[in-house]
Amino acid sequence: MAVAFVDHSASVLVVAASREAAAPVLDYLFDQGIAFGFSRPSELAYATGRLDAIYRMAVVLDLGVGDRVRDAAQALSRELPCVLVSDTPVARREEFRAVLHTDTSPAELFDSVRGVLAGKATGSGLTGSTPAMRHVHRLIERVANKGTTVLLLGESGVGKEVAARDIHRRSGRQGDFVVVDCGALRDEALDAVLFGEPGPRSTGTGSGYFQMAEGGTLLLDEVADLSLACQARLLRVLEDGRYKRVGEPGTQARDVRIIAASRRNLVDVMETGAFRNDLFFQLAVFPIRLPPLRERIADMTALIEALGAGLPGGRPRFDAIAMARLKSYGWPGNIRELSNVIERLAILYPHETVDRGTLDAHLHPLDVALMTPESLPDGGQAPATQISAMALPSDGVDLRELVEHLEKRLIEQALDRNDRVVAHAARALGLRRTTLTEKLRRYGISSD
Repeated sequence: MAVAFVDHSASVLVVAASREAAAPVLDYLFDQGIAFGFSRPSELAYATGRLDAIYRMAVVLDLGVGDRVRDAAQALSRELPCVLVSDTPVARREEFRAVLHTDTSPAELFDSVRGVLAGKATGSGLTGSTPAMRHVHRLIERVANKGTTVLLLGESGVGKEVAARDIHRRSGRQGDFVVVDCGALRDEALDAVLFGEPGPRSTGTGSGYFQMAEGGTLLLDEVADLSLACQARLLRVLEDGRYKRVGEPGTQARDVRIIAASRRNLVDVMETGAFRNDLFFQLAVFPIRLPPLRERIADMTALIEALGAGLPGGRPRFDAIAMARLKSYGWPGNIRELSNVIERLAILYPHETVDRGTLDAHLHPLDVALMTPESLPDGGQAPATQISAMALPSDGVDLRELVEHLEKRLIEQALDRNDRVVAHAARALGLRRTTLTEKLRRYGISSD
């Protein structure tokens, strides 16, 4: 890999299918006095030594050339803070510090690069410098490379999965980051799902969750939703440090970093008898509480800048009254709700300054912009009646995009109203749990 040394302490690795494709970015970094290296995705496999010993971050240019560049980006994000520039939808945006569209100018890209080099958690709910977030950052920095079991606590939407991914990225572990939806685990065939079994009936390729996360990190998402039987099996693995695959003799040593997350107060759950005390103390070796957005309002400006980076239409701007409204709003959905509002406004009002009236119309999930004022439904109308009240805009509409937008919004509402429990949300939507799980994966929606 060719490297241009200007300021090695600020070195950036640029990855693209060809140097020609990366030329505008490389030229701009050179003009700004930033040291950089260039690599094609295929060359990364032959890089000697650890990349984080040479570079402080990576910029990956995914310009519609297939999956090779995207795969390289996901691999790099485990080792370096990574900014992805892509012209296709990105389902797992939380893996990257920022996701920018290819329409982004080199100057705008450099703003994100500069933010990462300055140590900001760009594009993430972890952005912020309030005392509460500085405390979270310090705890993550201390524990990331220790291999210690971590318990992440906080309301829905505060960024527990984002924090878990950050811990995994900083840990230096080479295996995958695997998320288990604890509410979806069932007592039947539990060992096969967790630990794997020979043959095609098991999870994907014969591997259970623990084997998929070997050498990496396993996030037990909403661990309080585990059945008592699941808790007993998990406790045994945590205590023994070994697990046994179904149908195979002997046991295997566990090389999996465990992170657990819960929106519920586990002490309260223990008092009801629904959660084992011994499992709690196995998991709560290093607890980290992620504060709700209402406790870190001073981070609002930084969050808007980070969450808006790379959105279609550009980062929305707010006048003084609208900004005051953003800071006084309760944000029951926390960072997830703020992210949705920012993205919706970036699409609907590109390059415009949003005032209080416009903002208020989009602070709730119902997208009133799709309806005429005289046809806004009241709360008692059935969904079919509400849909029939919608008016087709004079310039037409992208029906597929609209249907996907509506489906995503209803899924988010169902999850929020059911404490992010996938099985309960599926019932509210009249779907099978497996069908909803597939939609969550397709749309990149987390049940965290």
